[in-house]
Amino acid sequence: MKKKYFFGFLFFAIISSQAQFNCGFIEAQEYLFKTDKTAKKRFENLMKEAETSANQNSKVNAVANYTIPVVFHVLHLGGSENISDAQIYSAMNVLNRDYLKQNSDTANIVSQFVNLAAKCNIEFRLATIDPDGKCTNGITRHYDTLTNWKPNLSYYQYTWPASKYLNIYVVKTMQSGAAAYTYLPGTAPGVADAIIALSNYVGNIGTANNYVSRTLTHEVGHWLNLQHTWGSTNQPGVTCGDDGVSDTPITKGHSNCNLFTTNFCTSGVTENIQNYMEYSYCTNMFTVDQKTRMHNALNSLAGGRNNIWSTPNLIATGVISPNTNCAPKAEFIATSTITCLGNAVNFTDLSYNASISNWKWSSAFASNTSTLQNGMLTFTNSGIAPVQLKVSNTFGSDSTIKASVVVLAANGSGNLNVVKDFETGVFPDNNWIASYPKYGSSYATYSASASTGSNCLWVNNFFDNPSEVISLYSPSFNLQNVLNAQLNFKYAYAQQSASNNDALKVYVSTNCGINWTLVYNKSGTTLNSTGTIQTVAFLNPTSNDWKSESVSLGSLSGNADVYLKFEFMSDVNGSGNNLFLDDINVSDIVGIRVNELLGNASIYPNPSNDRIIVEMIKTSSFDVVVTNTLGQTIIQKMVNNEKNTEIDLSKINTGIYFVTINDNGFSKTIKLIKN
Repeated sequence: MKKKYFFGFLFFAIISSQAQFNCGFIEAQEYLFKTDKTAKKRFENLMKEAETSANQNSKVNAVANYTIPVVFHVLHLGGSENISDAQIYSAMNVLNRDYLKQNSDTANIVSQFVNLAAKCNIEFRLATIDPDGKCTNGITRHYDTLTNWKPNLSYYQYTWPASKYLNIYVVKTMQSGAAAYTYLPGTAPGVADAIIALSNYVGNIGTANNYVSRTLTHEVGHWLNLQHTWGSTNQPGVTCGDDGVSDTPITKGHSNCNLFTTNFCTSGVTENIQNYMEYSYCTNMFTVDQKTRMHNALNSLAGGRNNIWSTPNLIATGVISPNTNCAPKAEFIATSTITCLGNAVNFTDLSYNASISNWKWSSAFASNTSTLQNGMLTFTNSGIAPVQLKVSNTFGSDSTIKASVVVLAANGSGNLNVVKDFETGVFPDNNWIASYPKYGSSYATYSASASTGSNCLWVNNFFDNPSEVISLYSPSFNLQNVLNAQLNFKYAYAQQSASNNDALKVYVSTNCGINWTLVYNKSGTTLNSTGTIQTVAFLNPTSNDWKSESVSLGSLSGNADVYLKFEFMSDVNGSGNNLFLDDINVSDIVGIRVNELLGNASIYPNPSNDRIIVEMIKTSSFDVVVTNTLGQTIIQKMVNNEKNTEIDLSKINTGIYFVTINDNGFSKTIKLIKN
């Protein structure tokens, strides 16, 4: 049976059918030591303190029970990783059950360890007061791409003070198969003093199950200074090791449940395979000395654990005299993040923290408001539309504003050409629209150099690389009467190193951004217009640094509203160098003309099954040519002094065609869909 294991300090599991894995404890500590030069000394001191036998017994009776305030930070993108409150409550139930030795499977503990199985006298309660003194249900929810978690200190955006709360992040994915991790108390900076767990390893209902429900039991053990039973090696099951706890036998570590096997490390000694700090799938106990070590951690200054259970902190966090009169916290997502002028967008309410009585949706870019739970707004102004959701109940209200919808602009003149040289006007505006990343740069005007004129666009990718893909959207352009449209633009870019893989892509859309088609894609060395590596910031490109690009848009002929999207993605492995963009132009390279007579010519029905009518505004002689997407002529018909004429389509296949009407040297092309 293939299994995914959930234990370890920042461990990265390598899954196989034999349930083998690799624990990255050493790598995690080395990562921490490199990013925080004082961490190694703190770690060594912590180990000395914890492993001193006299100290292990000195503080065990400090209090009868320890209560820990807990907060869950759910990071999500609106998917199943946004687990329910009920699933989090189930995780709390499992934690309390295991640490208070109320789990029924203690009946399965092997005889050698029955008397060593400890009731740890540690309880966990969701906080009811947040760090600002406001009412909370102990669960925060954040729509954030950080749910695809990386082992980076910058990802800990939502941590509450670690000396007051046990912070648990719930995320969608982690690199290399990890399912949960934490650091020993006092070894990591306070912002990273938290447990990170995959959403489907939290609790035992919803997306989780009983098999993985003790993930947090294990991780809280690490948070309270317990090591794995075999110590801090990377390879359980390979080398015999010691966890510094006297009543857990030396062991190699186990990923199975051969409970009565002996002689792994010490002849005649049964190893504690059922220990929560093991990797087996039948864990059900902590030992008495593990309890002592955890209590000692709770009485230590390391990580502020001695404060977290104190009476003043339990009052401050709402564990004593819980506050239940909470106002809601506003949160939402848009069902569509790109639309066109005049279109409506639906929004989904994801508010949390309390029940809600009232909702109000609004935007300065919309013509209406909504009081439904899941609102709908119709947008009548182009640009990046800020949307506000206000929620309330009898205890208060909350609101949030997000720049959540890109409203694409129409080309008011209705002409074909879209030309942008960034010489005049303000950028960005409500026609040329730039998206903004959560962190780092977007497209901006650059006035120190240009391909032509004085201004261009740039992305400051050397000093301030964007944290996500950034996009530049054009207004619509009209290819309804064009056969051979072409996109031209100029760019300049230099790599910072030969391995840099920054990318520039261009997409087109004919349906208001619902779908985008890739028409241009360059990255790394193919994007490098200078042919050189520039380890310093690439600034002020010379005339030789600029490269002219041409992209055929002939396949889009017949579409009245076509949009461009220039997409830049900084190399995920590190910042690259700056990108410059100028002289964006869409034009007809053939120069097809449309006279007054053809200006109002039309075809119907469209789409059509077996025939169409070509309709002119007055009687005329003209030529009708039907071509396929490859430009091949399928039907050609001469019409003499008629206003309307019928074209038989019964013998052609279903698909997309182009109907060109020619009259006295003028032409008009209309896109046709044959059903």
